[in-house]
Amino acid sequence: MRLWLACLCLIIAAPSAHAQYALSRSPAGELILSWSGAPAPAAVAVSHDPSGFDAADFTPVGAHSGSIAIDTDSVEGRPYVRVRTLSGSEHTVAERLLPLEGGKNFRDLGGYETADGRRVRWGQLYRSGVMTGLTEGDYRYLSHLGIGVVCDLRASSERVAEPTDWRAGPVQTLAWDYEIDTAVFAAAFSGGLSEENSVAAFSGFYRDMPGAFADRFAALFDMLEAGGQPAAFHCSAGKDRTGVAAALILTALGVPRETILADYALSDTFVDYMADIEASRASIDPEDPAAFWVSLPDEVLAPFMRSDPAYLAAALDQIEADHGSVDAYLTGVLGADLERLRALYLE
Repeated sequence: MRLWLACLCLIIAAPSAHAQYALSRSPAGELILSWSGAPAPAAVAVSHDPSGFDAADFTPVGAHSGSIAIDTDSVEGRPYVRVRTLSGSEHTVAERLLPLEGGKNFRDLGGYETADGRRVRWGQLYRSGVMTGLTEGDYRYLSHLGIGVVCDLRASSERVAEPTDWRAGPVQTLAWDYEIDTAVFAAAFSGGLSEENSVAAFSGFYRDMPGAFADRFAALFDMLEAGGQPAAFHCSAGKDRTGVAAALILTALGVPRETILADYALSDTFVDYMADIEASRASIDPEDPAAFWVSLPDEVLAPFMRSDPAYLAAALDQIEADHGSVDAYLTGVLGADLERLRALYLE
């Protein structure tokens, strides 16, 4: 419950239009490769390493109608699928959302196409929500990913309420002692409780975020530029602070704005935030300060729970108004080395 309440008190895709293939899980847990408007696969290979495919690994694909089941019995850990078409072109694909029992919006930024035709490497950049619920099985799964850095964008009180006990191998952790000024929300509600006031308040928070979190975003980019190991970054819900951080990373890598906004909107596909709020209403202590939030009418609360691309667009538009372009903010304020980042995270 505290996950969503913290998101309220603090705050701060659809797949790319160019994505040709997708992996998803059936209700029975079977891995399904699907495609639409793309060449059908002639052969596929499966590996635990996104760069570890061999010619001998490919298996011809028989008759199909837009999707096929993938046999992952030979793979220990996370499966990556390499698709080969009749023309000889090849594409690597993996699950966007990691299949974790206690994960919250834990997903991979890989596979997105850049404006110059390259793609973000799979298995290198992970975004997530709170990690407190990760199970032993989840940590066994994550231990195969080689994540060496975890950047926790949450405030001090969030980390105390829902601590992370990382057990998937040694990691460097980035975290900051701070609390977020919630005056923007108080000001919005002083004008009356309404959906319009909630949207205005949340949009304002997003516009403020690039400045308020510049030091944390700069440290995140320093960490990424060091390279050498996959990295994960997260907040509580995995959609607001994490969403802006992901947008900045994808922009630095040259991913088009349309794709970035679609990736941001995926949080609404993967998490039912309002359902979590509803579940908390019956159990929260009336003396808990957070009780105010869960007592709000749904129409007032819902805007804070959404991943409306207009929120992220507000943050990016504000950056452009203040700095001329997002690239100028990345290089001038955050000190990002775009060429190094692209060398490390694109293929």
